[in-house]
Parts: sequence; C-alpha cells; structure tokens
Amino acid sequence: MHVRMDWDNSPQLVRTHVRRVFGELAALTKDQPVSLEHQDDELIGWLSQLCLLVNLPFHYLIPTESMLPDDSIRLFYVNPNWLQALVDGACSLGRNASLDLTHDQELIDAVISQIGKRMKAVRPLLQSKSVTAKELDEEVQAIGGFLLRSPLVRGWRGLEFKALSSQGTPLRPLRIELLSDDVLIGLFEGIPYTLELDQPPEGYFFGFNHINGRYMKRLRNLDSGELLSESDSIEVAVQNEKMRTIDVYQTAKHMEAYFKKEITSAEFALQMIKTPYIGKVVRKDE
Repeated sequence: MHVRMDWDNSPQLVRTHVRRVFGELAALTKDQPVSLEHQDDELIGWLSQLCLLVNLPFHYLIPTESMLPDDSIRLFYVNPNWLQALVDGACSLGRNASLDLTHDQELIDAVISQIGKRMKAVRPLLQSKSVTAKELDEEVQAIGGFLLRSPLVRGWRGLEFKALSSQGTPLRPLRIELLSDDVLIGLFEGIPYTLELDQPPEGYFFGFNHINGRYMKRLRNLDSGELLSESDSIEVAVQNEKMRTIDVYQTAKHMEAYFKKEITSAEFALQMIKTPYIGKVVRKDE
C-alpha cells in the first residue's frame, strides 16, 4: 500500500508567518498579558487542517500495513495531547532562541483554542458552504474517526458516512477524504459509537431478494411509499432464470392479489424500487 503525501511548501509558510503570530515579545512583560490580537488567519487555518491530519505523512497514522489490512475498517480516537505536540512541532520551525520558546509556551493555549474552533469550518468551506459565527463559538472537545481500506472506496464513489454517539446523536463530520484509491479517512466531532455506510442516494434501482430458493419482494404502502413488514412480501415470478428476466405481468398479478385492487404501472414501479443499502459498524463496549 502506497499513499503519497505532499507538504506543499508548508514549512516555508510557517517560517514566513510564525513571527507575526508569536512576534509580540513585549506582551511577555508582567503588566501586559499575551494576546492573539494580531494572529495570522492563514496560519491558524493551516494549523486547523494539520490538526485534522491533512498532509500528515501516512506512516504517522499507520506505522505498518498490518494495522490496516485489505477489506478492513478501524475506528480510532485522536489524543488531544498528541495534537498539541503536533502544533508545537509545526510552530517550532520559526524558533531561534529560548525566548521564542518561552513566548510560544505562553501563547500555545490560545492558539489551540482558535484551532479548536476553526476546525469546524474546514469542511464546510471546502464545500462552499457558509458557517455561522455561533457554530464557531465552542471548541471541538474530542475527535474520533475511522480509516477504511476496501475496494468499496474505489468502486462506489459517493458513499456517505454518518457517525452517531452512544446516545444516537449525529456527530458533525470534520473531514471525509480519500487518501488513496482504496483508503478513506473520516473524522468527526465526538467519538463515534455507530458508523453508517450508505450507498449514494442516487443509487436507486429495481430489485428483490433471493430467500430460500425463491425471489421475494417486500411491498410498500401505496400511498406513502414506506416499506411494510417483512411478512408483507410477494413472490416475484421468473420468466427465464438463465437469462435473469422476470415475468412482469404475473408479478403484477401477485401484487394485485395482495392489495386486492388493480395496480397501475407507476404503482408497480414503486413496489419494485430497492433502496440503497445501509451498512452499520457498532463499537463493542469492553
């Protein structure tokens, strides 16, 4: 498995701007508190992406391929102390003396606070969506996520991922991105307890199930379109098993027998719709 990551001249960006972020050395005097009044917006934005593991060398996340074999998914929790060390290391590129280190130590908590708020805006801005000031009032308290390595990533572009807390509350996605043709990463605000993998919503198709040697179709309410119970199913008449074709007329007759009324072609099409699959990964409590 090979994942190529480029730093896009990020060290040069840090060297250029870090002095402006941490350059108010006079603020270290006893009578003047350290302030982020002149913080560099571009640098805070870059550090926010860094804390979402963007452009981080892949072997920092997965030291050995055996930790993420083919056809596997791994859930994880991002240690905030590790992120703080990551930010400290990125900003250390501009240090020349112990005085710089002292100033950085005074300012790092405020920088981390700004990053914790800005992380919520990274994904919406990439999607050209707006973010309200209220959404950015609070810092991200915890980050959890998953790594998926599977042919699903390559073969089903547009898969949707939803994370739920242990109480069933949806978690805000912070980053969902391809790392390679078959590796995808997802990060959420909070620790996922349940992860849902949904087929693309545009992937509606006609279909039915093969149960105990018979082709069965679970029916829908003719008015609302909602699925009925599993017992409310009819047998799909097969015209030619080898050619994989069904007898539409006879299948429609089976539906009419169930609903006790003549059905239209639109109602037949409604019954034959098969919704996209939803897969769930649920974390086990230890």
